[in-house]
Amino acid sequence: MSSLNDPSTLEEGHSPLAPVFFDPSRKRWPRLRLGLTVFGLILSLLLGALILSILVSPMLPALNLPSASIVPHGAHMAPPPPSLSLPHALTRRERALRDTKDKLARERERALRHLLVQPQQPNPAPAHPLTIGFFVNWDDASMSSLKENLGSLDMIIPEWLHLADVDGTLREDDPNRADQTTQYIRARRPDLRIVPLVNNWNGKEWEGDKLGRMLANPTARAHAIAQLVAYVERHEFAGVSIDFENIPAKAHPDFRRFIAELYAVLQPKNLQLSINVPASDPAFDYRALARTADYLILMAYDEHWSTGAPGPIASLPWFAKILRQRQRDVPIQKMIVAIGNYGYDWLKGSHHAEEMTFEEAVLTAQESEGNIRLDPASLNPTFEYADDDDHIHQVWLLDAVTAFNQLVVTRSIQPAGVALWRLGGEDPSLWQVFGRHEPLDARLATRLEEVHFAYGLDYEGRGEILRITAQPHSGQRVIAFDPTRHLITAERFTAFPSPYVITRQGSQDRKVALTFDDGPDPRYTAQILNILRQLDVRATFFIIGVNGELHPDLLRREVEEGHEIGSHTFTHPNIAFISPTQFQLELSATQRLLAGAVGRQTLLFRPPYAVDAEPETLDQVRPIELAGSQGYLTVGMQIDPDDWQRPGVDEIVRRTVEAAERGEGNVILLHDAGGDREQTVEAIPRIIEALRARGFQFVTIAELLGRGRDEVMPPVKPENRWRTGLDWAAFSLINLGAVAIHWLFLIGIVLGIARLLFIGALAVYQRWHKRRLVFDPAYSPSVAVVVPAYNEEKVIAQTIASLLACDHPDRFEIIVVDDGSSDATYRLAADTFAEFPQVRVFTKPNGGKPAALNFGLSRTRAEIVVALDADTVFTRDTITKLIRHFANPRVGAVAGNAKVGNRTNLLTCWQALEYITSQNLDRRAFDRLNCITVVPGAVGAWRRELMEQAGRFTNDTLAEDADLTMAIRKLGYAIVYEDEAVALTEAPDTVRGFIRQRFRWMFGTMQAAWKHADALFRPRHGALGFIAMPNVIIFQVFFPLVSPVMDLLLIGSLATDAFNRWQHPVEYSSDGLWRVLFYYALFVAVDYLAAALAFALERGENKWLLVGLFWQRFFYRQLMYYVAIKSTLASLRGALVGWGKLERKATKKSQNRLKSGPHRRSTGGSSSCSSARKSIRSISMAPTG
Repeated sequence: MSSLNDPSTLEEGHSPLAPVFFDPSRKRWPRLRLGLTVFGLILSLLLGALILSILVSPMLPALNLPSASIVPHGAHMAPPPPSLSLPHALTRRERALRDTKDKLARERERALRHLLVQPQQPNPAPAHPLTIGFFVNWDDASMSSLKENLGSLDMIIPEWLHLADVDGTLREDDPNRADQTTQYIRARRPDLRIVPLVNNWNGKEWEGDKLGRMLANPTARAHAIAQLVAYVERHEFAGVSIDFENIPAKAHPDFRRFIAELYAVLQPKNLQLSINVPASDPAFDYRALARTADYLILMAYDEHWSTGAPGPIASLPWFAKILRQRQRDVPIQKMIVAIGNYGYDWLKGSHHAEEMTFEEAVLTAQESEGNIRLDPASLNPTFEYADDDDHIHQVWLLDAVTAFNQLVVTRSIQPAGVALWRLGGEDPSLWQVFGRHEPLDARLATRLEEVHFAYGLDYEGRGEILRITAQPHSGQRVIAFDPTRHLITAERFTAFPSPYVITRQGSQDRKVALTFDDGPDPRYTAQILNILRQLDVRATFFIIGVNGELHPDLLRREVEEGHEIGSHTFTHPNIAFISPTQFQLELSATQRLLAGAVGRQTLLFRPPYAVDAEPETLDQVRPIELAGSQGYLTVGMQIDPDDWQRPGVDEIVRRTVEAAERGEGNVILLHDAGGDREQTVEAIPRIIEALRARGFQFVTIAELLGRGRDEVMPPVKPENRWRTGLDWAAFSLINLGAVAIHWLFLIGIVLGIARLLFIGALAVYQRWHKRRLVFDPAYSPSVAVVVPAYNEEKVIAQTIASLLACDHPDRFEIIVVDDGSSDATYRLAADTFAEFPQVRVFTKPNGGKPAALNFGLSRTRAEIVVALDADTVFTRDTITKLIRHFANPRVGAVAGNAKVGNRTNLLTCWQALEYITSQNLDRRAFDRLNCITVVPGAVGAWRRELMEQAGRFTNDTLAEDADLTMAIRKLGYAIVYEDEAVALTEAPDTVRGFIRQRFRWMFGTMQAAWKHADALFRPRHGALGFIAMPNVIIFQVFFPLVSPVMDLLLIGSLATDAFNRWQHPVEYSSDGLWRVLFYYALFVAVDYLAAALAFALERGENKWLLVGLFWQRFFYRQLMYYVAIKSTLASLRGALVGWGKLERKATKKSQNRLKSGPHRRSTGGSSSCSSARKSIRSISMAPTG
């Protein structure tokens, strides 16, 4: 064996070249940084100016609309106080009536004194009484009350189920709303018990006959019970509450049987059963029902009901009497007392009353100047008034005062709890005492003196353009507290409370305005505009700012064609869930966008997810108030065909035309974006034709108000145009970025799919072609294996041993070049293989891998040079499989099949997966195109004369193998791939080591591509310039740089969609999300197919590696993004970048030890090479270290 022992030996070959991207003057990066800083500064100034502009709400000109008739001033004043002395002149009849009332009052008071406990001190609070509220879907105020008073409740009983059929089938009441309510409660009060109520109300009447038939049928009862249990368990509710009313007399035994059967099913499941029963009805067997229920809820109201004679709803003597009676039938621990808080309005002489909420009752008294007083006998409030036709009405109601007195009575018997019928209709002052466990004394009673409207609104005028013309204010009542009986015995309103007063305008006979929400959308808005232009109709478009920013051309077209534009906020949030500041920013941003895009402002606003033209709760009135404070007119809608639900074109047309014919309103709501709007587009011309045929005229919102377009969309003043120009420049930059990201995402997915299909097809073709190749068995060139080594003492012996153990030609040598190692690499290699004449070991001063390879190249005259890294192990036939291709004189180099040998953890397994599915699959495909760009340093063979002709390995790139490969390909020779020439290489098993290696690869690849850029799109270089080089630039450099943004776009889409789904489940449309997910899923599917194909082409590989392909996207590829960014910055900086050194751990599968002495070509080391081959099959996905 010969060796070069002189460490001072210098490199032979070419003089060192300046590295690609190196900037010796060090001026490039400062200049580039300056340019980027200036660009960033300009961008920041534009965006900063836009932000400041949005933060300052634009001044909108006032639109002086005529005021509608509002509540007279006198109605908002206190009613005249009742006289403290009787009038001087009373008729005999009046005196008799007075005496009768006084006598009745004295009798009632005696009964009250007898029935009530007379404690010596104020009533103490019971230990743990339940506070329960009944909830209904059909009144938005019920949700408002729930939100306001959630913390005071222990249980909620929502009316969510109804008996639908005699077979026991149940119907859910608005399941979407029920789900929203459940989510709201559980997010804020997870401990609050939800016990849904089931009844036999059909929306118009109590269906007693249907109920009786169901109860009489054992199968129907079992069916109803099964549904109840399934419903409660599915939603994880605490139980069920039964409220069957108008029960036929003969059905009561069946009703008790049904309750017993239901209780028998619920009790073992620890689910609660409560029964709502009238507090005083002899038809009910209270004792029997109490035995088979957890609670009996006594409905202690309707002493006088809506279909009976006028009178107090729950006089206190009656209330106290029936509770005493029920004490004998119902155990206290099972008794829940339900109190009412509502009113009845009887037309005098009639036995039919309209039910009204507390707020409706007080508003009626307020507007009619009625005098609400506490009837001394019943202690229930009452008043009389005359309607517009001078008909006398008598109103009785229950309020916070009656609740106070009823709680005094209730505490004297201490039931299990008290329930309120119902949330949303009550006197808001009630919550000063209800749900509080304080003594019911004079101090607590005085809290009831302030009266306010918490949920109701008052409307004036007609139309769907809304303005708030009066703010709410509190009212005042004076009460008298009797310290002896601890009751409130008198109340008198001194000032009525006032709700929001909303003025409606825009009502005009046989005129309708078409309005469109959520646009613009290029798919539908453009079609709608074409239809409107053809039919000569002007409409109003309420745009979402982000959509307008993306499609300003449609905004301009809308204005140019005479349409109006209103604001629908910038991002379409649910205003009930955002802060006033965010709402102001939403409006301001949309206003600034319109000013920049079309040179106009807008006074028109429509809140997202608006219910209709008449908001019913404070949540719904809030956007009107906030928008009105900034000068906007809120535009509602009464003709809403729910086109977003896509009910069918005919149905959209029918609903719209019928609503207009019924005179329901003047504003038609349709949608031009936010989902699939094809049905809407098809319905528009039919709606226009049908309404015109019926005599309707189409106008704009401005025309409904009797104004011109310039008044509701005033042009930007000349002195403000410079600012709107700056705003629009910033919006345009944002829009450009958004459009670029969107198209990059789509183009990336499409190109990725096309590339995978293209590569896969070529790889299959390469496999087919290779099987038909015939190699010359007589071809036996001289071969030299050059092994550059730097600090490789852990692996060098194993590598050389694997080479000696492999089949090879007779003329064969191994040249080991120690590149100035600081460890024992040289001495270990020289001593271990001193007796092997094929092995020559040299050492030289450190000069880098290219210099070491060139040094070895200069020490051989072999025809074929095989290069491998010192951490690589060949299998037995690797060398012979490589060199057989050189029998073809057009072959310049052969790339082998590199595999990860140390699959010891997740990171190395992911690298093994990448080698198979990416690198090797690409080489298979590019083999047929003759455009392989890199013969890997781990396993490759070269024709030596071409290496000399191409300039050997140069030191101006970190990817010397890619550099030389491209150079030889440019000489016109073929670069082929040999998948059977397998080499096991040691991959980095730490993130730090992986990043260092991949940075070197990526930076070197960029250097090589830049160095050989002259081949790009040059016909004489064939597929190298038209396929391989663009592939490197696009898929290895560009897309890894922009992929983080694409990933963030996908994450943002998912997050936005999830938020919209959570916030607006009813109106939610997933069309946009499904498009994104479809493309992404298609890409992943094609990626898996290509990976499966790669594994099918790889013999003996472990298919379990494919399990990691999906998860590789969420960590491994992010590391590659970081490497791409780091490499790009390094190339721009122009600094020197070193080769770096990977720490060797000798963890790859190795061959067996060798016998000393000369190696025979065909027999030596067969067992060891077989072992190496088997090691490939034995590696599993699971980490072992």
